[in-house]
Amino acid sequence: MSDTSPILSLPYILPSQAQKHVTHNEAIRLLDALVQSAVIDRDRTAPPAAPAPGARHLVAAGATGPWAGQDGRLAVWDGESALWRFLVPVQGWQCFVLAEGIGLVFTATGWQVLSRLAPEFPQLGIATSADQTNRLAVASPATLLTHAGAGHQVKVNKAAAGETASLLFQSNWSGRAEMGLAGNDDFSVKVSPDGSAFLTALQADRATGRVTLPGGLTLDGTLTGGAVQDAPADATAGRLLTVGAFGLGGLAPLIGNASVTDGSIVPGFHAYDTTLGSSGGPTGTKTGILLHQRRAAGGGEVQLLIVDSATSSASTPGITFSRSRAAGAWSVWYPGGIVASNSNANGRFIRHQDGTQTCWQSVTTSTSAEVTATFPVGFSTTSGLITTTGVNSPAAAAITARVTGRTTTGVSVSAFDAASLRVQATVELISMGRWY
Repeated sequence: MSDTSPILSLPYILPSQAQKHVTHNEAIRLLDALVQSAVIDRDRTAPPAAPAPGARHLVAAGATGPWAGQDGRLAVWDGESALWRFLVPVQGWQCFVLAEGIGLVFTATGWQVLSRLAPEFPQLGIATSADQTNRLAVASPATLLTHAGAGHQVKVNKAAAGETASLLFQSNWSGRAEMGLAGNDDFSVKVSPDGSAFLTALQADRATGRVTLPGGLTLDGTLTGGAVQDAPADATAGRLLTVGAFGLGGLAPLIGNASVTDGSIVPGFHAYDTTLGSSGGPTGTKTGILLHQRRAAGGGEVQLLIVDSATSSASTPGITFSRSRAAGAWSVWYPGGIVASNSNANGRFIRHQDGTQTCWQSVTTSTSAEVTATFPVGFSTTSGLITTTGVNSPAAAAITARVTGRTTTGVSVSAFDAASLRVQATVELISMGRWY
């Protein structure tokens, strides 16, 4: 017969044994440690300095000192003999770790947390029935998945790219929205009016991260961020124009020196105002609108400036000036175009942007005195003003026209025959000068 019990190794009292109480008390001591077993902790590799009588610990791996070589065993402090007793666990032993509030069981691989050894359930229904497709089913106002001290991930895995790993949102058991990897590895968000036909609202390419919106986009709020202009003159490549960009729906941004040649002027519309620091415009121009554009990076540039106000007669409101540069310095400002073209009772006139004015008119002369011909529109000065004449008459005799007393508003006209006598004739006048 063995001297100890087969499971807990409790000592037996043998026949004719002296001091039977010693053996009995030893068995009681072992039972005291093992029944309703609980340990203080399981992470010590050395005993505490002042253990209480009956203190129990699970010896951690790598134990030293009095616990050396006792890894995984129950260490029990015997206060009467002032020494540690070690109990070798057997598979199936259980104990509770007070420091962690968890239960342990001893297995072939050592101590394991009891909850990790729970059996696998083929189906689990919580307040509802599970089935072969929905093997986990929960009926609840809400479901909480929280962290265990740090973060928390919900993982939805699929077997291959052509399969589906998604979250499906239903209305009365009919699908209305789905998000995830549906039939490929690109992330998508889909919606459905009937649970059968699904429309892709958003798709993110797995390789590039680029997002596409196959159904289009309706945006009611304000669009901001790094993909949007941060100022009316912001010309960063790829950014979206905002209202006010280069004057679109707002004021044009102010230009500084319009004559710089380093390519730093942003293409677009700019406000030109010398009182606010603008420079480089046509002589005499005070304010206006400047259009600046270039054909390629580092290529030629062109400018158009429409005058709003001027400080001298060298420029005038409404005139358009232009210039360009292929490389190096800018060309001079060139005025061009017709400012006005009209006719009245006195004749017809044309005004050009460079200040040139031309008047055409016909005058019938008198046999008794000079006839005053008023220009269709006045000239700004008589300096450089010229008038040419021609006689429109069926008479075979020679007739000569003469002009005198020319002013900025008109000229006196006479016609003479070969005998230097005044005659009545139709004289056509062309006058050219400046209107500013």
